[in-house]
Amino acid sequence: MQRPDPSDLGHPIPLSFVMGGNEVAVIGVTAFIAYRKGFAFTLTMLFADPQNRLTPLQSMHRVKLAQIRGEDGPPSDEQFHIALTFSDGSSVDSTGGFVPEGQAGASLTLLEGSGAGVVSHLSWYVEPLPPPGQISFSCEWPMARIAFRHKVALGTQIQKAAKESKYLGSTT
Repeated sequence: MQRPDPSDLGHPIPLSFVMGGNEVAVIGVTAFIAYRKGFAFTLTMLFADPQNRLTPLQSMHRVKLAQIRGEDGPPSDEQFHIALTFSDGSSVDSTGGFVPEGQAGASLTLLEGSGAGVVSHLSWYVEPLPPPGQISFSCEWPMARIAFRHKVALGTQIQKAAKESKYLGSTT
């Protein structure tokens, strides 16, 4: 699993945006941090119904458990999915298999998540750094009638912020 190097302090990027909303939920993206090899962000889902029983974490857990067991995943309409497409046509998504630490390959890794009821927070890490230009964020979850896309010119901003990231020294 790819994650930020613990000796990399990271540098914040002042950007937040709303991906979209409907009668079920509103999704926003914020807390961008650039690291030397990748970047992190937080996706926040605010559900309209205080008695909400939906959680993207449960959906993702079912998918990963099925992958580990070699079983069929849950029906596609139950699966939460997030993907980023970069200006060069490359992409990363949440349905990909595991990329072992130290292995090459683009990845989108869930660092942590919380939530049940009205709000869910999902912190993601993307590696490697994106190329300059636009990044298209897409989020789909048919069960919650979610199908949002948002494009933002962010690649160059992430690259510049990554150069400001501070190396704290060796952890060994």
